[in-house]
Amino acid sequence: MPAQPPNLLANVDAWIRISDPSKLGLVLDFDGTISELVPVPDDATLHPDVAAPLSSLASKLGMTAVMSGRPARDVKNRVGMEPILYIGNHGAEYLFDGCLTQAPQATEPLISPEDLVARLKPTGDGPGLVWEVKQFSLAIHYRMSPDKAQARLALQRAVEAVPEIQDMEVISGNMVLEIRGRNGVNKGSAMEKLVREHELQSLFFLGDDTTDVDALIALRKLTDAGAVSGVGVAVIQDGTPEPVLDNADYSLEGVAEVVKFLRMLDEATA
Repeated sequence: MPAQPPNLLANVDAWIRISDPSKLGLVLDFDGTISELVPVPDDATLHPDVAAPLSSLASKLGMTAVMSGRPARDVKNRVGMEPILYIGNHGAEYLFDGCLTQAPQATEPLISPEDLVARLKPTGDGPGLVWEVKQFSLAIHYRMSPDKAQARLALQRAVEAVPEIQDMEVISGNMVLEIRGRNGVNKGSAMEKLVREHELQSLFFLGDDTTDVDALIALRKLTDAGAVSGVGVAVIQDGTPEPVLDNADYSLEGVAEVVKFLRMLDEATA
């Protein structure tokens, strides 16, 4: 297990030099970052203590975004506030002020999510599994499985039995397996687009799972290139994947510390 990045709240002097909030961006993952992880994705809700500081920050920062593997409209319905940019399907969709657009390179996967379910369920299904069908991907959650190791092994074997999946991306996250097309669209490509289009001087990104690693890596590269001053933050949950820790600058212990950070940032930009 890699060393956990230093705690963000304990290193305020390293990141709180904010001179112009209008040049600062804030990008947040949803599940496990501003919503507690739940066994059934449909049950996820915005943490009640996030709403006030997030709404305040959205009114004064250069850009505030929530970026998720969920569809953009689904995320907006759960967060329920403006002016926030909602980025869905890992960077494939952008929803702002009621206008939904799609990344030009976003394409349907080689096998449709519905067909993936039909081909994987006969051998990969088990008690407690939740099959989440999305436009561009299939996510299979096994957090409720009584034997998580066996559930993950059964899913891996089912995936290996479908040759076409070798040409798709299979992402192992925290109690979830996600399958999507290889089209270059991910949270990293979305991060590059945000920095380029919003002309930000600094940016915070907070995420907790494997699909957030693309954004953490992209933000570090953009920072090294001088395009922005970025801070990548790992939100620590039970089972946080190692690559999240490897590629983050700082960490926060769960959604409770995300709330504390948002409040501190809100005060610092007052």
